[in-house]
Order: sequence, then structure tokens, then C-alpha cells
Amino acid sequence: MEKELFYVNLNPISMETISPIKVDDGQLIEYEISATPEEKKEFEKLLHEVQAHDVELGNLFTFRHFDDKKIDRDHNEYQRGLNDVFDELYRLGTEETKEKIKEIHLVNDDM
Repeated sequence: MEKELFYVNLNPISMETISPIKVDDGQLIEYEISATPEEKKEFEKLLHEVQAHDVELGNLFTFRHFDDKKIDRDHNEYQRGLNDVFDELYRLGTEETKEKIKEIHLVNDDM
């Protein structure tokens, strides 16, 4: 399958959207990836899962935020999800994207 260029932003509101069109917005950090339709679909699924978990963490209408152990577990799970997102961004990323990720020190040593 042939790979196409797509753009990913990690804005919490639209995190799971991978677009074929670059948004020209100086406030938005976009990462360029090269992916097959299947890779794009799998990455969107991962982004959606991480974003859904972030929304769960933001739910202040429960008393879960008083349980420090639960908060730590939730935070660690969310961080693992973000690490997976950056690993996938690096794997599918163009050279420019890989450089951006290296600059912010988010490259997994196993890659």
C-alpha cells in the first residue's frame, strides 16, 4: 500500500483527527507523518483512546480526585498513552517530525 502525507496535532480538542491538509496556524504544533490508510486508522484509534482517557481524568464531578493512589495510576496510564503516541509519531514521522521529537527529548531509547 502506498503511503500518504498526513498532519497530526495534539490539541486535546481535536487530538484524534489526522488530516491530509496542513493547518496554517502559528499556535498549533503539527507533526507530519507518512502512513498507509491502515497505519492512519490504527494511529487515529490510539489518539482517540488517549484523548478519551484525558477526558476521564478531567472529570471533576466525582470524588476520585481525593484518592491519591487512583490519581497516580490514572496519571501513569495517561502518560504511557502519550508515550505510545510519540513513539508512533516518531515511527511514522517525516524527517522533520523526527527532528522535532528529538528536540523535545521524547524519543524512546528503544527506537
